[in-house]
Amino acid sequence: RSYPVKQSGAGYEAQIVDVAKGIDNWFRPADVCVAPDGSLFVTDWYDPGVGGHNMQDLQRGRLFRIAPPNTKYEIPKFDFTSIAGAVEALKNPNNSVRYLAWTALHDFGVDAETALSKVFNDPGENPRVRARALWVLGKIDGLGDKYVKKALSDGDADIRVVGIRIAKQIGLNVSNIVASIVDDKDPKVLREGAIALKGCSSEDAPHLWAQLAMRHDGKDRWYLEALGIGATGQWDTFFAAWLTAVDGQWNTPGGRDIIWRSRAKSAPALLAKILLDESTPEETHDRYFRAFDYHDGPEKEAALKAVLGL
Repeated sequence: RSYPVKQSGAGYEAQIVDVAKGIDNWFRPADVCVAPDGSLFVTDWYDPGVGGHNMQDLQRGRLFRIAPPNTKYEIPKFDFTSIAGAVEALKNPNNSVRYLAWTALHDFGVDAETALSKVFNDPGENPRVRARALWVLGKIDGLGDKYVKKALSDGDADIRVVGIRIAKQIGLNVSNIVASIVDDKDPKVLREGAIALKGCSSEDAPHLWAQLAMRHDGKDRWYLEALGIGATGQWDTFFAAWLTAVDGQWNTPGGRDIIWRSRAKSAPALLAKILLDESTPEETHDRYFRAFDYHDGPEKEAALKAVLGL
């Protein structure tokens, strides 16, 4: 049996499949992994004595293999000694096979560029496979900057996200990378850019964060959290840059969200203004009051006194 599950907030839809129906009622799936032949293995924490100290699960347990009927389990043969063989293995759904393929291709270095770039540049290729090829290309000495630029101009937003992540990992100038995507139309790319600014000490970082923050419309909770992560440890400068950028027009759904998420010393005073604003719906007051819990110091005390009329 299968049961439809919709996770719209998480951005995906899935089905719950009862793979152990008709066996017993003790099925407890603990993990799942894809085998080299493409079948699924599900580990079953099977404990017939739940509770107390019986612990019969020490000698019990099961593995379920999910595959089309009458499909024998056969591990394909892989050739990690050649570039062509390693590229083919990189397409396999099994994590261990992909690791061996990635390591082999990375060891081949620039000699593997032609074969990998062919996969990455193929618009008809599975985007996941393109991303795998990109990760290898981006980590080969001397090729990182070249393929980050290619990734950031790619038509697939997920590939652009990978480009940002590679840039961060190989130590490219983060502010330059974020500057190139602040006008991107896809929120997932903007989110990744915001996260990439975490710990960035560039003098351009506050301005770039402000630009990204101005793109928040108050509807995307994940985007708001990405902005929060990116400003960690630098809230005062980032928040100040945003206030300058909005030029007093902070009282919008997106602006109130950013103030609510902010940990800047100047945020409590604005929280107080939001609470004292008669147009602020009463049902949202608790939310803004709770935001004070993440602040301390005289700024917080002054703001609370203002709200209480003291």
